[in-house]
Amino acid sequence: MESLYIIGVIILGFGVMAKLLLDLGNQIDEGLIELDEKLALAIRSVVEKIPGLGEIEPINPIQMALAQLIGNMTQKEQVIIPPKIIERDEKGLFVKEQ
Repeated sequence: MESLYIIGVIILGFGVMAKLLLDLGNQIDEGLIELDEKLALAIRSVVEKIPGLGEIEPINPIQMALAQLIGNMTQKEQVIIPPKIIERDEKGLFVKEQ
């Protein structure tokens, strides 16, 4: 009979431990969400206070000229050179042109 009480107490202990672990996991999840929100607000406020950090830099004129040059090069007609067929002999070696 005493062994049944011991087994019951052990099972009850495991149940309480499982419940505590689930509650701890939920609290950690909630804490991480709250920490993420606070961190996002802090980063946003720091970025807004630093002058020039969130502004976009104007395009460099040299970069713009190069971009236009590359764009014009791709729009021109491309000359397609047909492939030259070189004959081979029975051994698979290339044959000289005559």
